Amino acid sequence: MSFQIPTADDLVTFIKDFTGSQNDDEVKKCIFMAEMSMRNIELPALRSDPYDPANIIAAGQDGTIPIPADMNKPILFFKQGNPGGQQSSQTGPWIVYDRIGDRDIITQGMIAQLYLQPVNVPAVIRGKFSEVYDSYKFLPYIGAGDLINLYYYKAWPLLFSPVQGGSPGETVQSNAVLATWPEGYVYGTLREYYIKRHNDQDAAVYAQKFDNAWQTVEDQNNLGKWSGGHTRLTSVWQPRQYRQYNIK
Repeated sequence: MSFQIPTADDLVTFIKDFTGSQNDDEVKKCIFMAEMSMRNIELPALRSDPYDPANIIAAGQDGTIPIPADMNKPILFFKQGNPGGQQSSQTGPWIVYDRIGDRDIITQGMIAQLYLQPVNVPAVIRGKFSEVYDSYKFLPYIGAGDLINLYYYKAWPLLFSPVQGGSPGETVQSNAVLATWPEGYVYGTLREYYIKRHNDQDAAVYAQKFDNAWQTVEDQNNLGKWSGGHTRLTSVWQPRQYRQYNIK
């Protein structure tokens, strides 16, 4: 399918041939509506490389790091230690950060200084992070200059949107979603097309095909392994309030 629909213009042509429509603008609007329902899709092609130097961010003076401009949703953050074995904080070199809510990170941060900080513990410490305003905040606290590896799902450019830094009138013709999950574009666009045409029966057919294709992706991500971000490796029902950090 990806060889048959390599570009956005080819997708428009495919939808027009399939439906008999002659209206390019109508099809493009249906593509846009389909994209709105795919903004949170978790495709392997959208994952960042946490070992790429571009995704290893140094903490600022306040112990936070800015949210990357291309961030869609976080998967996992971790800290391996600064180059040369130099640590600017007293939290040890191996920390994996789980995502929690912004209310929790602010509240727990108020009492963090009352707990002993783990120092050079030969184990993986499960810390916490959350979004606060336009930055990420961490527990245990990180010091200025600490290096954090960011593993996350990247945002992707919508088809037919202006190319950043491109020539006037130049639009996006492909992205990671169209290249690796073209069925999502096809089924989603057909669903929106038939909804617009008030054809509820056909709209329901392609809505189900879209949901099945999405479920296949979710199964690949979640079955037998941790997807990250909104879940945890340990049970949420396990009593954990008595200690500030988990050590595995």
